[in-house]
Amino acid sequence: MMTMTLEMGRDSEECIRWKQGRGWVYQLLIDFFGNRPSLSLIAQWQKHMVTREEAVLTKEGQKLKSYLSNTMPEHFMEICKVERAEYHRLFDGVRPILPSLCESDYRSMLSKNSVDYTSDIRNSYAQSGIVFNKLHLEQDDHISIELEYMAVLGERMSDDLRLRASQHALMDSQIQFLEQHVMQWVPSVAEALCKEARSPIYRSLGYILQEFLPYDIAMLRSWRAELNSCLIIS
Repeated sequence: MMTMTLEMGRDSEECIRWKQGRGWVYQLLIDFFGNRPSLSLIAQWQKHMVTREEAVLTKEGQKLKSYLSNTMPEHFMEICKVERAEYHRLFDGVRPILPSLCESDYRSMLSKNSVDYTSDIRNSYAQSGIVFNKLHLEQDDHISIELEYMAVLGERMSDDLRLRASQHALMDSQIQFLEQHVMQWVPSVAEALCKEARSPIYRSLGYILQEFLPYDIAMLRSWRAELNSCLIIS
């Protein structure tokens, strides 16, 4: 896991880099947890990794960038075959390594108690005025939908006009959702992937999850604390 030394300040180099890159990291995770890998998806992310430096926020993300950057297009088909087989083995095979990517199911397995978190999650989405277009009939507590919720709130936060009007509410919503939901189970998913994944992309995704989520919430908390201190001073 990466060591986090936070250099905060709205205009600090680290804060700018984080704000520019976090949406790309969330989208990477959404794409590969929400879809079986395809040739077009792999080609798309190779292009992103090569051309957009802000798409890489973690050390493992840099490794994935290096792997994809050094892969020739004629090898994409073989990579796609390997990663699709790994997706099946990990998530939707006869006896998958991770039998569910939905929070309620996963946390119930961890705690040995059956608890349904979808009502609380739906309330979070509704309060933010967000409705998802679920192409594969995903549950509201599926990892890809929860991460997409974070990505949408992050995109709203990057809107300067909206930021001036509601920056605290947006930060609080993200921090609360990470604390109450994402961080309660996704780190366990990451740990399982780091241990069990065999393919280059899904192994990297496990380590990216381990690095990125603690970093993202730490940056949100630090920025909120800075804004709060500015309000007290003013």
